[in-house]
Amino acid sequence: MRRSLILALVMVAIGAQAKFIPDPIVQYKVDARLDPQAKTLKGHEVIRWRNHTSDTIPDLQFHLYLNAFKNNLSTFFREGGASSRRVRFRDEADSWAYVAVQSIKVDGEDLTARMQYIQPDDGNPYDQTVMRVPLSRPIAANGRVTIEIEWTSKLPRVFARTGFLDNFFLVAQWFPKPGVYEGPGDRHREQGGWNCHQFHVSTEFYADYGTFDVSLTVPSDYEIAASGDERSSKQNGDGTTTHEFYQEEIHDFAWTTQPQSQVQKIVRTFRADEQVTPSEIAEWSRKEGVPPEEVRLKDVKVTLFIQREHASQIERHFRAVFAALKWYGIWYGKYPYDVVTFVDPPSPFGLGAGGMEYPTFFTAGTSYWPAARQLSPEGVIVHEFGHQFWYGLVGNNEFEEAWLDEGFNSYSTGKVLEKAYGPNYAYQRVFGVPIPVQSWLNLPVPRYPWKGVDGVPIGQYWEWVPEYHWQPSRRYWQEAETDAMERFAWLDLNRSSYGVQAYDKPELTLRTLEGLLGEAWPKVIRTYHMRYRFKHPDAIDFMNTVTEVSGRDFKWFFDQTLYGTGRLDYSVSFTTGAAPEKDGFFDENGKQVLVRPEKGDEDDDDKGPVESEVLVRRLGEMVFPVTVRVKFDDGSEVFEHWDGQYRWQKFKYTNKPKIVMAEVDPDRQWKLEVPRTDNSALKEPVKLAPEKWYLRWVVWIQNVLMAFSFFS
Repeated sequence: MRRSLILALVMVAIGAQAKFIPDPIVQYKVDARLDPQAKTLKGHEVIRWRNHTSDTIPDLQFHLYLNAFKNNLSTFFREGGASSRRVRFRDEADSWAYVAVQSIKVDGEDLTARMQYIQPDDGNPYDQTVMRVPLSRPIAANGRVTIEIEWTSKLPRVFARTGFLDNFFLVAQWFPKPGVYEGPGDRHREQGGWNCHQFHVSTEFYADYGTFDVSLTVPSDYEIAASGDERSSKQNGDGTTTHEFYQEEIHDFAWTTQPQSQVQKIVRTFRADEQVTPSEIAEWSRKEGVPPEEVRLKDVKVTLFIQREHASQIERHFRAVFAALKWYGIWYGKYPYDVVTFVDPPSPFGLGAGGMEYPTFFTAGTSYWPAARQLSPEGVIVHEFGHQFWYGLVGNNEFEEAWLDEGFNSYSTGKVLEKAYGPNYAYQRVFGVPIPVQSWLNLPVPRYPWKGVDGVPIGQYWEWVPEYHWQPSRRYWQEAETDAMERFAWLDLNRSSYGVQAYDKPELTLRTLEGLLGEAWPKVIRTYHMRYRFKHPDAIDFMNTVTEVSGRDFKWFFDQTLYGTGRLDYSVSFTTGAAPEKDGFFDENGKQVLVRPEKGDEDDDDKGPVESEVLVRRLGEMVFPVTVRVKFDDGSEVFEHWDGQYRWQKFKYTNKPKIVMAEVDPDRQWKLEVPRTDNSALKEPVKLAPEKWYLRWVVWIQNVLMAFSFFS
């Protein structure tokens, strides 16, 4: 009786606190205690869950993500999960992990004996990452249940974005969490049902928005940071302190803790009036078609949890997260929460804990001496913060449509970095010559011709484009035809293909769409974001938004980019010169007259009539409407248009000056184009830059020979 009374009071308290969202689908009250020596947590949670559909639901399903690390036969490991984020799983006793449910009650009824593991994705009997509990009384439409769970979690050695490293703890995916029950019509499905996937090596997460009231007990000499705002802390008199965190309208909860001697916790305020100028508000109000007050941002408390050996990088961390708060907020709508916390895990690169997002909380990661122009850690900070908007606020299903968060966020990350830090280039200079970073030798050799555009030298093995264009282009080029973007992520051929379909191709697709939409784009993407905040949209919702806001039908575009695996590849070449003179028999007044060309001097070709021909070829499978710019030696130019349907198209010119340049996609809207080296053709190649590189090489070789001569 006493326990029931306490439970009822807890539920009343949860309901009374939920002010941000009047009636969330799920509300959590969690209490957990960390044992730093055993690397375990003991937890108790009370979940208030609401059936928001018209279905009658006969069971409950839960994610038990930590069981992915329980043994080597889980689906995660069977899919190749022994290595993740440059960290190799250590096959040692303290590396394995699990979450064990000791008891579960639903509306007071003990259903522990009914717990069963299910494998909805692959039938792997050893996978225990999804738990099903049949109910005695099905949950009626719009009904509610109260769930009480006791559990123990054993944390892994840091791997795949959770676990411990000595006394550092990143605690994520650590508690039993209900799956999402989707009713008829949700995400355009015809019949209702649970959407509760197993933990795969290539997929992330999906959950309902709700309220989290979480009490965490850790050693008193440990620093702690978590999702949401810390409302209170209380020393327990046994060397531990209990910290209470609270946050509404989020769909997950993660936290970190570490001895205070190892970490700094710094709190600053993002002051909107200092970060955003009135002219910027006016500019984006006009572009987005919304009142200025909707563009204005709010102040946010920002907490940095950084390793003491990285203290010299504190300013770089805050500059990056402030830039992200500003530009994501201006473009998509203000960050709605009062707090955000970001974590720098131990080096190098967080050892598997870095670069992951959770609501109002994310991990970044850095090295000891990052170069000034390296934009690391800035890149990962902006990207992981960006997930507060894409997946955090627009909660797509990361299992099934990974591109809707990773792709949108990769696109946004590049835009913020360009705004805040200027253009960056993904090459390294070797003896003065720009060499693409990473495995440039893997690039397939482009087809002839490769000449260059507007004085920018384009060589055989590289492209000269900003980093967040170039990198996706290279990977996309290699994996373009492997899988489609719109596909369940764990079904992609391999991790490389997943990376392209979730990150690279969507970024290039969105940049291409931005170019095609022009001035309509800011309105389109803001409308999509604001319309689906705190909801679960799918690709159809995005496509419908594009059509509605732009007033144009882009079905042809999405059919090819989302569902197709073709490449966008057009090339151009031309011939130009003197028109042929008459030579042979011609009819004149009913007679056959032999006409021979007149002999002229060497300059005759420049004096007579000119005949030119531009050939545009479609080398890839994608079909795009094509614009061709043709420039003549008198400075004039023409723009030709072609529907791009057939494999080639010719444009012929007579009585025109000679052609000096032809270019397809002159405004460079097609970021999906691979390779771009054959998008233009010049009459005379640009030699200045190659000559400059050649001279530098000569100087370097000369210096090396002179150095060796010292020993001779």
